[in-house]
Amino acid sequence: MWTDNPGAGGRRGRLVAGRATVFAALSLALAAMAAACAVVPTTGSPRAAEEDNSRDSLNQPYVRMIATPPIKDASPEEIVKGFQAAMASFDDPTLSVARQYLTPAAAQKWNPWRQTTVFESKLVPEGPSGQNLQDAKDTTVTLKGTAVATIDSEGRYTPASGSVAQQFSLARADGAQWRIDEPPDARLLSTDDLKRDYRQVDLYYPPATQSEGLVVDRVWVPINPSTGVPETVVRRLLAGPTASIRNSVSTAFPDGTDLNQITVEGDTVVVDFTSPVESVSADRIEAMKAQLSWTLGDLVTGRTVEIRVDGEPFRGTELRFNPRDYLQFDPNVLPSQPQAYYMQGGKLYRTKEKGGELVYGAAGTADAKFSDPAISGEPSPRVAALVGDEGIWVTTTVLDGQWQRWIAGKTKDLTAPSWDRYGAVWTAERVGDHETRVWRAMAGQARRVNIDKDLAESRVLALRVSRDGARVAMITADGPDEAVEIGTIVRTGQDATITNVQRLDPRTHQRIVDIAWQDAASLLVLSKGNAGQELSTWSVMEGMEVPDAAIKLDAQAEIGSIVAAPPDHVLASADDDGEVRTYNVDKKAWIAIAKDGATNPVYPLG
Repeated sequence: MWTDNPGAGGRRGRLVAGRATVFAALSLALAAMAAACAVVPTTGSPRAAEEDNSRDSLNQPYVRMIATPPIKDASPEEIVKGFQAAMASFDDPTLSVARQYLTPAAAQKWNPWRQTTVFESKLVPEGPSGQNLQDAKDTTVTLKGTAVATIDSEGRYTPASGSVAQQFSLARADGAQWRIDEPPDARLLSTDDLKRDYRQVDLYYPPATQSEGLVVDRVWVPINPSTGVPETVVRRLLAGPTASIRNSVSTAFPDGTDLNQITVEGDTVVVDFTSPVESVSADRIEAMKAQLSWTLGDLVTGRTVEIRVDGEPFRGTELRFNPRDYLQFDPNVLPSQPQAYYMQGGKLYRTKEKGGELVYGAAGTADAKFSDPAISGEPSPRVAALVGDEGIWVTTTVLDGQWQRWIAGKTKDLTAPSWDRYGAVWTAERVGDHETRVWRAMAGQARRVNIDKDLAESRVLALRVSRDGARVAMITADGPDEAVEIGTIVRTGQDATITNVQRLDPRTHQRIVDIAWQDAASLLVLSKGNAGQELSTWSVMEGMEVPDAAIKLDAQAEIGSIVAAPPDHVLASADDDGEVRTYNVDKKAWIAIAKDGATNPVYPLG
């Protein structure tokens, strides 16, 4: 059954998880939560008091949380509560006011930048019960709450759960004020603080192979109101990729490049760098401009960008460009209206406005029995499929296209093929009960992919390469338990390695039916449990489910497979009625695009 009414860690650790939506408008009622802060509306970057979630701008009103020092004769509970509130002030980027709640020795060594701990709502301070503090020189106070996430020094977000019980040791000299002498080397923020103080940012880097295109690296960055969103984002781009993707990407910006400032002159955004930027090689200038265009994103929509060096033209010549000229670097590769395909009667069809048409070449005939087709990127798509019981074969979509075997093996032991953006076909092969091999083939030549021992000893039931070519998503089984795992792809010459394998939160007592890349950062997961089927969207770099995903299934739906494409295209095949349907986001309804035994919907790549 289809519905027209949608609603909206493991043995290798939990993944650091969607494209989560930009946080909504902030209310001045937040003033009530901050015992040591005053809330003042103002204008300028970085956060909008009434924000359009679909856009950002270079100059927005935002709500300021201004830290205030400790009051005289404050109790230990008030000191701890005030300290936590002062940590939430991004108007004080060095947290100098928060340090006033510490003893001088503690203030000197305190390092809140190692980690940010995020918790639900308020943390409640609890002091020692019944203790007479009049003559006491030390005491402890515990902040209690519920954990939500941690953010490390690189900006990587990791979901967390369970109780928070952070103990603070306080001290005072004779007649002096209470101060904290053992603070945690972390910044403690509520979810409301996070909405106000941090911005989720997608950074873009060229692949390590220096091929055309960009790879996404998602981080969370604290906003400094003295510089604003654009400068904060560019400085984080220059700091380099996170450890999870570092070996898979490069950067076009030369070492030592720093940002002076970003200004607006008419309809031009001027990005002024320090002199090392001029050492960029000529063949990397286009990649550098693409990195800047994609990372700034909506911040420069409708504007041109100019790169200057210490206030002067780049290499003595104006370097001005339109970000729209760098759409070919899109990490998602596909156009906004990608071509869809499906199988019917043993043949491959491409969808049309009404009905479908056979593709040219061998895939458009029933001469060879094939299944689970995968389509490469444009402009000349190729088809990879499981053919007979003889492995993975590839054919072109031209009139005389013929099948050619790229990966040998028994079809029953191979996962459905998946193309990467570089023209390689990937699959996982089960070898016995406790060994898996991963293969990557290009131009008919297959090479084994290096994987770690844990993955090699799992059963890989499905494997999909992300459209930016940097990650792989897998359904794995370890005994009766199934999970979705994400790995990073590192390419070195002709070799490839899957590293940094992390597990998304597994669904208890659920079977993973299928997975599909929505875009380079988001994965759709189709699962089935006792309550029926569920389609969820996960942010793979944050390891968390996107809470407001657009599509939810009727629990009684029986879907056999799903495919997706950016920005919000989804196709699914039904096990019970032989139809392929697409989800219409505007109408919030599933619409049939092929009937009469149609199966195996396909979008290129992913």
